[in-house]
Amino acid sequence: MSTSRLIAALLAFCTLVVVARVGASSMGEYRRAEQFRATGALHEAAVHYGRAIHLYLPLSTVPSKAGEALLELAQAAQAGGDMDEARFCYEELRSGFLAVRSFYQPGKRMLARAEAELTAIMLADQRGNWPDRSLAPSEREAVIRAALQQREDPKLHWVLVMALGYLLWLGGAATAIWKGLPMDAERGIHWQAIRRFGGASLVGYLLWLLGVALA
Repeated sequence: MSTSRLIAALLAFCTLVVVARVGASSMGEYRRAEQFRATGALHEAAVHYGRAIHLYLPLSTVPSKAGEALLELAQAAQAGGDMDEARFCYEELRSGFLAVRSFYQPGKRMLARAEAELTAIMLADQRGNWPDRSLAPSEREAVIRAALQQREDPKLHWVLVMALGYLLWLGGAATAIWKGLPMDAERGIHWQAIRRFGGASLVGYLLWLLGVALA
C-alpha cells in the first residue's frame, strides 16, 4: 500500500473511532437519563439529557430526542409550579445546543422555544432585580431577550484549523506507529518514518491547540 493510501486509510479509521466514541457516549448519556426519568429522579435525568446534547454528532437523532425530553420535563415542572427546575431544564437545553454550534446551529426550533419560556420565567421571578424593576414590562422583556440572543459564535476558519489539526495529529501518530515500529523482532525500528510522521503529528497537535484557543 502506498504511503498516501495508508495515511488516508488511517485518517478514515481515526475519524470512525472518534465518531463511534462520541455517538456511543451520547447514547449512553441518553439511556442514563431515561433510567433516571423512569425512577422519578427528574433533575438527574435533565442533567444527563443535557450531556447527551453536548455530545452532538451530525445526523444523530439522540441530541434532538434529548432536547424534546428536556422540553417535556420543563413543561411538567412548570405545571407543578417548580419554576426553578423548569428554568434549569430550559437552560440545559439552551447551553447544550449553543455549545455545539460551528458551521450551523443545531436545534434552532427548540432553542427558540426555550428562550421564549426563559424570558417569561425570568420576568415573573420576583426574587431578583435584573432587569431593573423600575423599567416598564416591555423594556424589561427587551433586555432579557437581548441578553439571551447574544451569541459568541466560533470563528469558522479556526474551527477548520482545529479539525485539520486533530486529523493530522491522530493520523500522523498512527502512521508513525504503523510504518516505524517493526512487525517482528527481526526488523529494526524505522526511525526516519517515526521522525517524519511523528513530526507531522506534533504539528497537527499544535494546530489543534491553536484552533481550540482561537475558535
